[in-house]
Amino acid sequence: MTQTVTHFLPDGAPRLDRFLADSYPELARSRWDAWVRAGNVRVNGEVVLKAGTRVRAGATVETEMPDPVPPALHLQPEAIDLPTLFEDSHLWIVDKPAGMVVHPGPGHPSGTVLNALLGRLHAPAVETEALPEDDEDEVPAVIWPGLVHRLDRYTTGCLAMAKDVGSQQSLQLQFKDRTVEKRYLALVRMSRKLPEVGSVLVDQPIARHRVDRLRMAVNAAGRPSQTRVKLLAQACGLALVECELLTGRTHQIRLHLSHLGAPILGDPMYGGAPGWRDSEKQAFPCPHPMLHAWKLSINHPGDDRRMDFIAPLPEAYRVVLAKLGIAIP
Repeated sequence: MTQTVTHFLPDGAPRLDRFLADSYPELARSRWDAWVRAGNVRVNGEVVLKAGTRVRAGATVETEMPDPVPPALHLQPEAIDLPTLFEDSHLWIVDKPAGMVVHPGPGHPSGTVLNALLGRLHAPAVETEALPEDDEDEVPAVIWPGLVHRLDRYTTGCLAMAKDVGSQQSLQLQFKDRTVEKRYLALVRMSRKLPEVGSVLVDQPIARHRVDRLRMAVNAAGRPSQTRVKLLAQACGLALVECELLTGRTHQIRLHLSHLGAPILGDPMYGGAPGWRDSEKQAFPCPHPMLHAWKLSINHPGDDRRMDFIAPLPEAYRVVLAKLGIAIP
């Protein structure tokens, strides 16, 4: 059934995909992006193929509601070399670099960690469903080859991948049961809410932002979310903190630290500065959030032994910590 929406916007001209995602929040913006590009949306009676088209005041937008299941993706094996923390016949634990996407999706169909895993296994191309964006660490039951959990595009560090279905199911169950231990390091703006001794538990539910669908927000109607934050060191108005994820929501650490008044350096989306200056006024730009998946503890899916992995801090972090005089963990 075709749904017709007449939109009167007094203050500006939003993107078409954002307008649709705001009008129908039950569907992700990426789903609307693909729906527009497939030619299923008309503005003022004409088919529009660009999701970024601006919707003017008084425009009539016509569309049939898309099925919530995205179209299939074609996963191609690729020869991509990644830093390896551990590997055997069951597992591949990688040290994910900044800027690399974990799995294909709109805007990044290849060059992902998942493409690299298929290449490493000499696996054939796979057709599968696109992954929902609701949770960072909770991967749904749909069997994606090797995928267990996720990291944001610019988050570095420990990422576990499974080499067979049995190992994948075992690890997914561990994430679901919260037996996996995940600790992150972040460089943040110092806040009085960060305790000098001990830790603070941020217990704030998270949902998608009502206006900006790319962001998350603290919302009483959102999903329960908990992060334990510990101050490790501070200098020059900055702090190095350790974050233990007790749940795994999209942007959870970034949002919870911002809620504490301690946004991550290089994360303007949640209030973080794009860089800093040292005591000698030297500028140090931070092109992405300084968030690192430092430690990961899991039970091996083959013999159930507990295994601990540590990803060394990237050079960008080491430079800043050295300037601050903070010991590198």
